[in-house]
Amino acid sequence: MNDSLTGLLQFEDFLSQAGVVICDKKKAYLIVAADISDFHFINSNYGYDTGDDVLRKIAEFITMYLPNMVYCCRSHSDHFIALVCIENVDTERVFQETQRLKERLSSIIAETVQGVAPNINVGIYFVREGDTNIIDVVDKANIARRTNKGNYNIPCVVYSEHLMDIKESSAKILPLFENSFRNEAIRVYLQPKISSETKKVVGAEALSRLIDSDGNVIPPVNFIAALEKSGKIVELDFYVLSFICKLIRKWIDEGVEPITISFNLSRIHFYSNTVVEDICKLAEEYNVPPQYIEIEVTESVFFEASEMIVSKVNALRDYGFKVSVDDFGTGYSSLSLIGVLPVDVVKLDKSFVKESLKSSRGSDLMKGIIKILNEIHLEIVCEGVETEEEATAVSEYGCDEMQGYLFDKPIPTDEFENKYIKS
Repeated sequence: MNDSLTGLLQFEDFLSQAGVVICDKKKAYLIVAADISDFHFINSNYGYDTGDDVLRKIAEFITMYLPNMVYCCRSHSDHFIALVCIENVDTERVFQETQRLKERLSSIIAETVQGVAPNINVGIYFVREGDTNIIDVVDKANIARRTNKGNYNIPCVVYSEHLMDIKESSAKILPLFENSFRNEAIRVYLQPKISSETKKVVGAEALSRLIDSDGNVIPPVNFIAALEKSGKIVELDFYVLSFICKLIRKWIDEGVEPITISFNLSRIHFYSNTVVEDICKLAEEYNVPPQYIEIEVTESVFFEASEMIVSKVNALRDYGFKVSVDDFGTGYSSLSLIGVLPVDVVKLDKSFVKESLKSSRGSDLMKGIIKILNEIHLEIVCEGVETEEEATAVSEYGCDEMQGYLFDKPIPTDEFENKYIKS
């Protein structure tokens, strides 16, 4: 039987038929797993009929334009899996072909849903000699696909054993986090934000680190996804906020004028009815003026149940907290939307900054965006500044603050205090 919406194979039939084909040792095959980032945004903002239309067009595109496709199915929702016959294992060629197809498919989707610039996550697994279990090879393609999520700079991720190591290591994260949280052993690092005008430290971003049993520092990229999936990210975010409140209170008690410290608030918080009260209560507990705390929310969050999220962000700003849009330029960026969102600060993502500065057209685009943001009275922070040339450029374009390794990496709090506060 075929999927009633797209006409593609149903998942069970795909597994049955593709499972026979991969045992053919005379030919080479790969499995492609793909989905659309934040597809629920299309459903919730444009309607399920439009979402269904997008899925049908994806299926038509795959059928017509995916070279040497053997079988394809929609496993569920916006997730598609295809078995493709290839001449040989050529990763570079697969990257190039995937990029070409993704650009073409993205333009088709954008025509259907105007105002959306979708990113398609693609995972690839090259079927190897000895692979006879179709479920295993599909799982590996999906591991690669999930690794591609949120990465707008590469066309796809090809499965490797290293990815499996990452998946297995994530199973170790939760016990480590639980133990660290219970013993208050989570470390908070601070990365300075530098004024483009004075070149002095005017703020900092708080970033968490876990420490394993051997004393090794585990960066967020290795544990944030696992904590979000489990819901434990809520505990981490409040741990960091509590740490910030204690630190600012300490500075005030010592007669030191505090700088504003930002922290990341996961999208999961906004589905809690008490998130605003909980955050305000913590600031009140430490008697910390809210203007010294900045709440960073990723750009994509505002495209999920936006009315609910905007109302809660408004409430936080009414209390006195600053709110910033993080990772601007990596997702569904819309200047018209930024103009009406209740935020104070826009953080230009480091990948957007670096790509823009590679060409005169990109530089002009970035200059224009900063000009518009300045005109609607938003503060602008450029992330990932690593060279003097980049710092000079973004300063001249009108960026208010800079953050990046040119100035300093995230460092332990006591080191930050000695370097930037007590001095």
